[in-house]
Amino acid sequence: MSALAALRERLNRYGSAVEEPGVLPLALPPIDDRLPRGGLALGRLHRIAGAGDDPAGAAATGFSARLLARLQKRGPVLWCAAADDLYPPALAALGLDPDRLVLVRPRDETGVLAVAEEALRTRGFGAVLAEAARAELLAERRLQLACEAHGTTAFLLQRRPVALRPGRTAASAAVTRWTVAPAPSGGATAWVGPARWELALTHSRGGRPGRWIVETEDGTDRLAVVAELADHAAAADHASRRLAG
Repeated sequence: MSALAALRERLNRYGSAVEEPGVLPLALPPIDDRLPRGGLALGRLHRIAGAGDDPAGAAATGFSARLLARLQKRGPVLWCAAADDLYPPALAALGLDPDRLVLVRPRDETGVLAVAEEALRTRGFGAVLAEAARAELLAERRLQLACEAHGTTAFLLQRRPVALRPGRTAASAAVTRWTVAPAPSGGATAWVGPARWELALTHSRGGRPGRWIVETEDGTDRLAVVAELADHAAAADHASRRLAG
């Protein structure tokens, strides 16, 4: 880790009321190598958004479910969404144990964010996921502060993110930002293979962005990197940030 990344990490922990919760290695070296300390920072907020030709956001939902499944060992996980379209058996096929999954359906997305923040301030959850198409920067900061105060990890899932004007990026308090889109299956013509996603790490505080094709395995929380994709725009942005200090 560079001296600058180490300093950022110390500043991120400054004032935290709990012991540093560590990281969650994804067991995918090409991705873990681009994350600070070799894994997803626990006790922090992460944002996951759908992308590509996926109006239901199935790929982003699947990736989120697999991350939650990894964190169920730390405690039950809470999934908070205003929509009533989650199918628990399908979540189980993504590796989530129904006995350690709490589904909450508030009236609207304002309620979703409020419930998620309250859950993050309640000890005992392994992770909390809030599903919202739009979240103001202030709401994200509140979630991030709640994560830091009690050491619980949060995910903000935007299955159908609000489109921005070209050249604009939404400000976010999340320490990592991901986009997930469907990718062609690797199966033969007569057989449809495991689902594949195009996974992009668009922002990582103290890390480096990247893009990969990953393959899923039903009934587990496992993923496998099939290919690493070049992302010239992300590389140029990273280089300009380094030059700017």
